[in-house]
Amino acid sequence: MNIDKIVKLIRYTAGLPKSIYVNLRLLPLSQAVFLPIIVSRKTKLRSLSGKVQLSTVKTGIVRIGFGGSDMMDYSYERTILKITGKIHFQGKTKIGVGAKIMVSGNLTLGNRFDITGDAMIICAKEIEIGNNTMIAWQSILMDTDQHAIYNAQHTVINQDKKITIGNNVWIGARSLILKGSVIPDGCIVGANTTITKPFSTKKSIIAGNPAKILKENISWNH
Repeated sequence: MNIDKIVKLIRYTAGLPKSIYVNLRLLPLSQAVFLPIIVSRKTKLRSLSGKVQLSTVKTGIVRIGFGGSDMMDYSYERTILKITGKIHFQGKTKIGVGAKIMVSGNLTLGNRFDITGDAMIICAKEIEIGNNTMIAWQSILMDTDQHAIYNAQHTVINQDKKITIGNNVWIGARSLILKGSVIPDGCIVGANTTITKPFSTKKSIIAGNPAKILKENISWNH
């Protein structure tokens, strides 16, 4: 066994008490005994009062607080998990070191979903992400403005809006995906891009601020 595998085993073992707690808190006992959710000991648990649904129950199919890019330092980075709403894991999920997941609405993560590390998802209403989708470091997904804005009639004018991300999507580093955004299947979002609206062209490169389509009929491998 090489040194990387030994380190990984040590980290999984160190996180076992917290993993057991998370599974028992979020899942029925019939599922929790298989430990489908593995959590790093360095994951901060802000709240687990919400619900989790699993399409597949298999040991370690959801891993939180492990891995990530070479820029992430496991010794100093801390993953944060706050679930007061509902998360539906539709398959294999990797949430890397330093990621922040805050869910008070409904979050759906497709099979082979991957956050490389130090990214943030804030879900107050609904965020739906398809299969084989990757989010690079320091990106932010928010379906809410966090604070209400009122008009003269005291009506809220900045309602939360659903974010929809298709299958086989790559979101580049430091991207900002805001409420009402739609990213179709097969797209790449360039680094440091801000998206605030729906796009409809599949297999395209979307980049810039404001975001626009730069190329079409592209493909990439996860």
